[in-house]
Amino acid sequence: MPPPTILAQIRQSLGRALRETGQALDRVGSRGRSHAESTRRWGDDPYKFEDHLSRHRNRMPLLRRGCPQINENVALITPCSSLIGSVCIGEGSSVWYGSILKADTCNNGMGHGFKVESAWRNLNKAERAKDNWMSGDPGGGSITVGKGTNIQDGCIVTAKDDHTIIGDGVTVGHCAQIHSSKVNDNCLIGMGSILQSGSVIDSFSFIAAGAVVGKGVHVPSGELWVGNPARKLRDLSEDEKQKLIYQAEKYVSVARNQNNVMELGGNMSNNTLIDDHLMIPNDNDAQKSEKQQTSNENVSHDFKR
Repeated sequence: MPPPTILAQIRQSLGRALRETGQALDRVGSRGRSHAESTRRWGDDPYKFEDHLSRHRNRMPLLRRGCPQINENVALITPCSSLIGSVCIGEGSSVWYGSILKADTCNNGMGHGFKVESAWRNLNKAERAKDNWMSGDPGGGSITVGKGTNIQDGCIVTAKDDHTIIGDGVTVGHCAQIHSSKVNDNCLIGMGSILQSGSVIDSFSFIAAGAVVGKGVHVPSGELWVGNPARKLRDLSEDEKQKLIYQAEKYVSVARNQNNVMELGGNMSNNTLIDDHLMIPNDNDAQKSEKQQTSNENVSHDFKR
């Protein structure tokens, strides 16, 4: 692909300048608010400015390495997660607290259009050639996450050697690592497990917690693999396969619930809670509860007498 245009470079520099200006204004506003809420008067000793300003960048586009593409109906992208470079998140998927998805070595520039990047994603490592203006290994790829997939807390996903492709309805457990691997639909990658470069996990497979799948290892469909190095323990039953689907679907609803909390500043409406099947007493339940409490108080009073 050609190098970024002059216009793209200007837009990146201008965007960075605007971000820095906005952060400076935020600091000034926070300091003024803290001063207004204090009891200080003119001439008092200086006070310590303790309001914290987070400079964390949730989504980091890279001029020469691509930018995150997030579906508008994504379930949840937490504020403290990091999406770096050419990362694509599908509908209903969620990226949880502290997770890092880093595709910063891919050879596609920002601003070339989605069709060009889609065609580039379909090329394997041997077919991709390094541009003459690009430095580093040409093998770096993008990260693509399908629909209804959850990347749980503290996970690390990279694409240094090749594309990392995670299918639909996949559950990636806490602190798991996926490096330049392919995970097909409806799999479960256990907590703390590691998928090394080139590994392929077929659909409805279960990688147990702490397992390490070696480079280039292929895990067939419907199997449970455990240990370091990972090896097959047994086949999954049909009930266990259905649980893999159920768990991923459940995480979609939980993630949307978290997203609503963030949008509403932590104050959720009753309609939102009811839609998420949470327990909220209606007026009749409240009246019954009040009558029951009154009855209990009367019984307690009679007992004391």
